[in-house]
Amino acid sequence: IDKLVSKSGDDVLYHLCRINDDLKNAKVSVIGISNDLKFTEFLDPRVKSSLSEEKMVFPPYNAEQLRDILGQRSALAFEDKSLEPSVIPLCAALAAQEHGDARRALDMLRVAAEIAERNHLPVVTDSDVVKAKNKIELDCVTEAIRTLPLQSKMILMGVLLTEERGLGKLTTGDLYETYKELCECTTTTILTQRRVTDLVSELDMLGLVHARVKSFGRGGRTKEIELSVPSMEAKRVIEEDETLGQLKNYKLRFQTTLM
Repeated sequence: IDKLVSKSGDDVLYHLCRINDDLKNAKVSVIGISNDLKFTEFLDPRVKSSLSEEKMVFPPYNAEQLRDILGQRSALAFEDKSLEPSVIPLCAALAAQEHGDARRALDMLRVAAEIAERNHLPVVTDSDVVKAKNKIELDCVTEAIRTLPLQSKMILMGVLLTEERGLGKLTTGDLYETYKELCECTTTTILTQRRVTDLVSELDMLGLVHARVKSFGRGGRTKEIELSVPSMEAKRVIEEDETLGQLKNYKLRFQTTLM
């Protein structure tokens, strides 16, 4: 329901809440689902007044609940003795530690089974579950990089090429010089350093880079930037981009000042 309001405004929700005033032969109840616990705090006061809502908070599944869900689904999907006894508890525990997400737990079990099947193994093991977890995480990284805007990919490519040459961590200033070099090579519009710094922060929030503030005393502060994801996979995905594909096998001219 928060997406509905963000796209269409408060009025839609207001009219839904007031619709019973215009109905004679029926009554409407509104059940809204949101992952944003503070969603109603930002509504117009008249909408909040009309809502008169009753809140229900659904906590994430714990490991025991996830085991039950996986047990029910696996009974339908697998033949007897296709899973090691510890496989379902492991999937449940790993999913509970991260998000308590049943979909994530089911995906992990499914991918583990696919891995075992590809390797012609008769039984799904804990090892397959660990491989499945790693594969799912890598797939998430791949998709996150693939859907980045061009400028963010350009910045990430700058970090990648710097690490590839063993030039150490990048400062914000160093990264900007590297970024400008890559933009010139691909005839891409060059953003301001302030905007590039903002995009680095976004990449940091996505978990694709790690940007740590470093103080130089009276010399001011800067950020040390390094890659947070597997470099080979990240580079492969970035080079799928038509513009950045031009940088395949490119060697940087710029030398970082931070070693």
